[in-house]
Amino acid sequence: MKKPLLIIIAIAAVFAAGCKKSDNNPAPSGSDSYLPVTSGTKWTYLDDINGSSESTTMTVTGTTATFNGKTYYGMAQVSPSKGTKPGYFYSANHSYALRATTTAAGGLTVEIQLGNDAQAAGYSWTTSPTDNGTVQGAPARTINTIKEKNISKTVSGKSYANVIHTQVVLQYDVGTGFETAATYDIYLAKGIGMVEIDTVIPGGFVEKQTLTSYTIK
Repeated sequence: MKKPLLIIIAIAAVFAAGCKKSDNNPAPSGSDSYLPVTSGTKWTYLDDINGSSESTTMTVTGTTATFNGKTYYGMAQVSPSKGTKPGYFYSANHSYALRATTTAAGGLTVEIQLGNDAQAAGYSWTTSPTDNGTVQGAPARTINTIKEKNISKTVSGKSYANVIHTQVVLQYDVGTGFETAATYDIYLAKGIGMVEIDTVIPGGFVEKQTLTSYTIK
């Protein structure tokens, strides 16, 4: 099983499904959300992978799609190495998530939790990263924990207030019990969105995505 492949692609949000224009599902207000999804909202990140870096942008497109009875908001990611890739955010009911499809793993759709603003620091919940609970035939799970809440976080020289720090541990069971395949540390700032994502994969893979600029609509 190629564990690192899934993890890298999931955070990169290379979603390959279609989406539809939203007229009846207006996006939540950006100022009160930890992940604004109003059309035209844009973030630019410095994406550093093991010392090699490039600039990546994510822009909310104004499209929606429904998965498992929930409305997701379309996003387009653009980077020099990956080109333009569509993706989806979930931002409702105090909960935030990223849904993506891996093009290199048979079109497997993966969902990563980004945070929950209704819960206190220390709250933990377990979810499935896929709709059927498996990854390439092996049971999979994510253990999500709110590590810190209402903290200040300095990213790219700028200080952000009202930040939630969520840690997501992705695990697979390939026959010997669940083992950690990757750990994400995600920082969401109120009214702004993701300001930093740190990914660590056992074996030496380290990725850091840091916000350098943004426009909230």
